[in-house]
Amino acid sequence: MEAQRNAAKEQQRTSPPTAPVQQDFLFVDVSKSAKSYRQGRRNARSFVMQKARRERPWSTSKNVAKQRRSPGSTSPATVGTPDLSHMPNTPTPSPPGATVGTECFTFVDPNNYPLVKQEICSDCHIFRCRPGHAFCHTCLQISPPLPAEDPDTSLFDPFGTVSVDMDRGVTELLRHFVTKMAPVTIAVDFRRKSDLMSSIWFRTAQSNAGFMHSLLCTAALHRYISGRGSMDTIYFHKAKAIAAINTAISSPDQRLAISDANIGAVFNLLSVEESLSSPYFDQERQDEDNPGQRQIHLDGLRKMVQMRGGLMAINSNRILQAFILWHSTAHAIASFEAPYLPTIDHISFESFPRHPPGYRPNISNHLIDYCRKARINESLTILVEQALILIADLNVWFGDSESPFDPLNIQNFSCVLECLSMQWLRDNENLISPLEDALCVALLIFTVRTTEALQGGSSIHLLHFIASKKLEKALNATSRSEWNPCPELLLWILSIGAISAEGSAESSWFVYQASLACSEFGIRTAAALLGRLHLCGWVSFKLDEAARHLWERIVDLRLARLKSRPIPSLAYT
Repeated sequence: MEAQRNAAKEQQRTSPPTAPVQQDFLFVDVSKSAKSYRQGRRNARSFVMQKARRERPWSTSKNVAKQRRSPGSTSPATVGTPDLSHMPNTPTPSPPGATVGTECFTFVDPNNYPLVKQEICSDCHIFRCRPGHAFCHTCLQISPPLPAEDPDTSLFDPFGTVSVDMDRGVTELLRHFVTKMAPVTIAVDFRRKSDLMSSIWFRTAQSNAGFMHSLLCTAALHRYISGRGSMDTIYFHKAKAIAAINTAISSPDQRLAISDANIGAVFNLLSVEESLSSPYFDQERQDEDNPGQRQIHLDGLRKMVQMRGGLMAINSNRILQAFILWHSTAHAIASFEAPYLPTIDHISFESFPRHPPGYRPNISNHLIDYCRKARINESLTILVEQALILIADLNVWFGDSESPFDPLNIQNFSCVLECLSMQWLRDNENLISPLEDALCVALLIFTVRTTEALQGGSSIHLLHFIASKKLEKALNATSRSEWNPCPELLLWILSIGAISAEGSAESSWFVYQASLACSEFGIRTAAALLGRLHLCGWVSFKLDEAARHLWERIVDLRLARLKSRPIPSLAYT
């Protein structure tokens, strides 16, 4: 017996070990708690790593490394294996979107991603990532759709009534919207006093899936531009928004098609398309096969507002009404064309600002006196008076933290003045003098400049470029004698032109002409220049620093020209 036991032990030592059974699949249960989910994900990752080490010659396995160093050791599993770095990368499809079947909107296939430089997956550290993701194709597929931890939705959805599923991604986008985007929506509201975005705008989205997905799409776009998020998220919420919009349009109840939420969703998509069509997104753009997406959304918005009864009829949602007015006005100024939506009905209603009881604007009559001396058209003089009311309101708003003004009303009033100025130029194109033309264009530029979002002192103001060209043309058509009754009006117009044209081709011309005017009128310091400008109407908070910078440029120009020749007389003939 002892001999038999010794023989058995010897046989065990000499016989080859039994190879473990290689498992080709792994079941992962994702229906349990977050803790079980994390353990299952670790098991899945371990399984993928082990299988990759067995099959790939470039695996991190030490045994495979030894086999590489051994001459003649070729694994059958690695013979003829292509190098993944030269293989085309097939992206994981985005969540499916609904098919669009109406004339207003076209679904964009979210799968046509351009091939970009790929990085190693940050999870398995083996495979390459797909564009816009931190994980490879395999790790994305084995990741269950549930988040690692349940998101805290108490801030945005305390009662579970939001129109979309509140997962971690949606929660993060809403947090970005509330903290980064909503507070800076109204340009003049630099103290962030208005809560319209976090109340009316967000409340509308809570009960409407299309509007919510469009809002999430804008937030995803904003995050992507700030260096976070992926294009997948933008296109996913865009597709969901389009599907929901078309569902509402196809509803037998026409009120759903032209509701505040549906119009707001289309407006959001229009804004997204304008951003995606910028050069910033040249490498990421997916809609080459579907050009004109912006025009499709714009036509849809026009039709919906028309069916609603015009811009004035959207009075149940002040912020949506204001957004459309601001957007239409900005496009009109940038192109110097009529607004894409008729705004006359809204203009007639908003022509006069809403003031608190007992408040009277402190208007300077100096500019009005100059208009009368220069025999400015009476209708244009009325516009000047309205601009002086806006100037007085802005000085109170910017100077008093306890001001009772509503920033939305101020922003709307400025847009009304801009629309009225452009309409006046169109209606009187062949009837006005060059001096009146210059004054109206300067009024337009001044209104935009004093109510746009705060920018750095040397920022380029793209919105004014076409207007600056028109102002230069109008001033060149005037004669010096025309300005004799109103010299400070000329200085005011030149200063506005020089400040807002900075960064454009017209900038140096305006600085040169402002320098000539200051020399002729005996202005020798920045304080003296500001004193003259304040007489005509000035918004100190927005323009004083810019005027000082203009004076520095005038001084630099004079020093440079003194080396060559004396400064000539004012250049108008």
